[in-house]
Order: sequence, then C-alpha cells, then structure tokens
Amino acid sequence: MRMFLPVFNYACMLILSVITTTFVYTLLFMPSEVGFSYVEMTSVLILIAYVIFAAPIQLVLHRHPKRFRSRDLLVYFIAAWLVCSALALWIDYGLVVFISYKVYLFSFCAALIYWVLDSVFLMKNRP
Repeated sequence: MRMFLPVFNYACMLILSVITTTFVYTLLFMPSEVGFSYVEMTSVLILIAYVIFAAPIQLVLHRHPKRFRSRDLLVYFIAAWLVCSALALWIDYGLVVFISYKVYLFSFCAALIYWVLDSVFLMKNRP
C-alpha cells in the first residue's frame, strides 16, 4: 500500500489545486449570471493546463527538492503567466493582457496555490 502513497498525494494535490484555482478564476473573471456548467468547463481546462504545463516543470524542480523554495514559486509564476497570456491572446483578449492586473493576479494565485500544495503534499518527508 505504501507504493500508492505518492500517487494518492499527487492526486490530492492536483484536485485541491484545481478546485482552489477555479474558485479564484470564478472570483476574478466570471460574471455572476453564468451557470454551473461554465465552472465545470473552467475546472477541466485548469486541470488540463496543470497536467500539461505544471507537471513537467514540477518533475524538473523535484530533482533537488526543498520545501517552500522561493525560486520554485518564481518558476511556477513565470510559467503560469506565459500560459495565461498565450491563452488570452489566443481567445482574442488582445494586447490588453499585458496591462491587465487580473492576468498577473490570476497567474500569481495559480502559481502560489500549486507551489504551496506541492510543498505540503509531495515534499512531506524531504528536507
């Protein structure tokens, strides 16, 4: 059973990250009149973004693991900002993405959430 513990910890970290980031996204970007299906779709897209972009970065950063290292937070923030900016430009949000504080705030929140939960769940027994 011990061999399934890392998988369980990663699944818990990923699920909590997606739920929390979806809540932050809902507060920042969603109008109040949208339905629950919009929230579901947003959480699926955030899950895909975390698995495609954050997980490979996480594997590289875990070569020399250390809990709550600020360098890791900076790497996660830069990656989150690049992904958020690229997606905003792709959906015709325009060049206003580079001056909108909401994109920076959401990128930082997404990186912070993933970084904290990564340090709590996946680096328990490490120095």
